[in-house]
Amino acid sequence: MDTFNIAPNSMVLTKHASVYVILKITERCNLACPYCYVFFSDDKTFEIHPATILDDTVDGLIVFLHEAIRNSGIRHVHIGLHGGEPLLLKKPAFRKMCTRLRTALDPVCALQLSIQTNGVLIDPEWVDVFAAHGVNVGISFDGTEEIHNRTRVTKKGRGTYAESRRGWNMIVEAHQAGRIGRPGILCVVAPEQSGRAIYEHFVNELRARHMNFLWPNIHHGAPEATEAFIDGCGDFMVDVCRAWFAAGKKGVEVRFLKEIIGPLLDDEVCRELPSNRNNPFELITVSSNGEISPDDVIRTLAPRFRETGYRVGGSTLNELARSNTWMEVSRAQQILPEPCQSCLWRNICRSGSPQHRYSTERGFDNPSVYCKSLKRVFSYVADNLIRGGVPIEAIERRLAATFA
Repeated sequence: MDTFNIAPNSMVLTKHASVYVILKITERCNLACPYCYVFFSDDKTFEIHPATILDDTVDGLIVFLHEAIRNSGIRHVHIGLHGGEPLLLKKPAFRKMCTRLRTALDPVCALQLSIQTNGVLIDPEWVDVFAAHGVNVGISFDGTEEIHNRTRVTKKGRGTYAESRRGWNMIVEAHQAGRIGRPGILCVVAPEQSGRAIYEHFVNELRARHMNFLWPNIHHGAPEATEAFIDGCGDFMVDVCRAWFAAGKKGVEVRFLKEIIGPLLDDEVCRELPSNRNNPFELITVSSNGEISPDDVIRTLAPRFRETGYRVGGSTLNELARSNTWMEVSRAQQILPEPCQSCLWRNICRSGSPQHRYSTERGFDNPSVYCKSLKRVFSYVADNLIRGGVPIEAIERRLAATFA
């Protein structure tokens, strides 16, 4: 996929680019997961935003993307339908939105639609809707039934594993019938749990073949950012790696592993890595009322990341690129903190995700709060590749090449 090439001073986009939009089609949820960064952070804008997306926001997004396609060379557009819980949007409104997006954008770009849901509300009619509009589906699980039911709970505290699994099974069956694309599971790391047990549950019990595990959204100064918590998250991720290698992969794709292994095995991926990491529009969030902000998790860090003053239909991609907000986020991707500049894993890690680098005092000018655990994961993966027959000289050469 094409990426942005950015002139560091002008921040003007060149041609042949891609963009990923997180579209908040609802800003309410039927669950109350205690770690949720949307509803349990300092960002309370959901309280004043419309509960479901406005028609004007969909129309404005189309105008915004058409301008980007015409003037900024956008060729690939991925719209991720998010919430809250996106399936709280009524089915007729969902169908209307997807039809509008497909009709307006399919002729002018490669459009991908996806949805991330807790799966509780999926029924046969929803499956038909996803199939009709080419919507890829991801479902959030926290692990086995016991683990999932501790955290993915209703507002009355009831666990939702049975409902989520029922929805997941419908999606898997639809994929096996060739009706929709391959579904995926998204899981937030729980430092006190066994990563191996959860991975094996997803593979063996849920028949998942595509998944990812997310480091919890904490930053420097957060009360959770203790040494024990960081080490526990590292234990979990290494445990997932251990399970994946032990199983001989078996056709299972784990996204964070793919992103580590790719540049260690493939010279072309290694060469492309720096430019792929410098895309300031890898994720754009569009709220239900049309407001534009950076990545959904970054907007929770400080008011300046959510009160940008930009809206779809009235702002352009190049205007965002020149704004102080996107300049700050872009610098975080391009300019590494001093402690990271001589690190062996520098361009694979890029100091970690921006939200994990943030502190009130220094902004993004910090290594990831997970730095110690990230290095453990990278080392474990590289050691296993070497034990599996990949020449250590080849890995060392590729790591050194990313410094260029």
